[in-house]
Amino acid sequence: MEKIKLLLIAPSFYPVHGGAGLRFYRYLPFLYENNIDVTVICGTPKLKKFTHEDHKADWINTNDGQLVSEVEISNAKILKYKLPGKGANKRTSVLLSKAIECCKNQNTKPDVVHIISPMPYGVLTKLCKLRALGIKLVYSHTIARKYSANTFVERFQKWKVRRVNKQYHSVIVQSVSMRNIILETNSEANIHIILNGVDTDKFSPVANSNEKTNLRENLNLPQEAKFITLVGAVHPRKGTDILIEAWAKLIASHPDLHLLIIGPRYDRIRAELKEFKEKIDRVIENSNKRENVHFMGQVDNIEIFLKISDIFVFPSEREGMPNAVLEAMATELPIVLTQFIGLSDELGEANKEYLLATRDPESVADKILLILENNDLCKKLARNAREWVIARMNIETSVRTHACLYAEIQD
Repeated sequence: MEKIKLLLIAPSFYPVHGGAGLRFYRYLPFLYENNIDVTVICGTPKLKKFTHEDHKADWINTNDGQLVSEVEISNAKILKYKLPGKGANKRTSVLLSKAIECCKNQNTKPDVVHIISPMPYGVLTKLCKLRALGIKLVYSHTIARKYSANTFVERFQKWKVRRVNKQYHSVIVQSVSMRNIILETNSEANIHIILNGVDTDKFSPVANSNEKTNLRENLNLPQEAKFITLVGAVHPRKGTDILIEAWAKLIASHPDLHLLIIGPRYDRIRAELKEFKEKIDRVIENSNKRENVHFMGQVDNIEIFLKISDIFVFPSEREGMPNAVLEAMATELPIVLTQFIGLSDELGEANKEYLLATRDPESVADKILLILENNDLCKKLARNAREWVIARMNIETSVRTHACLYAEIQD
């Protein structure tokens, strides 16, 4: 395959701790192996997602649109620009302006542009300008959208999404369920289903009990605890409160049950999440087991925390094909999911690769209890989950399929 110049566009890419950005970040070395020359145009985070380091960053007072860093990672060039702290239209407009500049320059002009974040309707004009340059546009639709309950508002929202999606030559989804969501707004879309890729060498079970013991010791976590783990921002959509309430229902009968919550604490920095934060704080305090709840924040070595875990729970409201679940499956953990919008057969089968709960604390607690009290079920779910990912979610296969699509559409 001839070398293909690919431009990836993502508001958040480096550093990144989740979503499509993290997935493609992990794809970079494999894209290089498939003769894909990657440039990434990304930006600084939204103000409401600023970390402590962001508030102290040297780019904080620079002008919007200014290049704040240029690094090379896995042979890919990552260009990071200062974006406005607020406003999806303003932020994305700056990002697309930089992409247009890149595409007009004969020295940097790509063969394919791949957008891995939803584009708001307000940047439709910029998107049309990008398409008019004659470069093929690919879009990865990675999360189910939430529309208004008002029928008229919903129709208008879908009309705007349709106008945006019509600018793409190809749309990539990760499941049949996500394909059907796209077809609701654009029946003529050129849709390709490409399953997410997982590095099953990096995300793998511990070799033996000694390895788990040593890892817990290094992390200063109790050896005898049973760890229930959730990877995702502390946020209502991710269902952090549902898991904490489910844990609280079990703690009296299982005092060694600990929670390991990995992800940014948006509840601490967003004013609109004040009641949500107060709720989870109250539940933890009333449990009299505050020391059993571990908020780890953002981590770079998620695979280590999965290796020392015993159960993985994911009570999200809506997703696409969640990386966190696939990586937990690859780590051979028994998994409890809730029926999120976007859940599909590509993630396995309930009662075989995972247990499926309704999205409430009682149901989640019941499924956790089933695993805790049935060792055979625990082992079966864990084994089936890893076998499922190995058979269907190989990272090299996924990247190779992307590379073939890039080659196909540019011809």
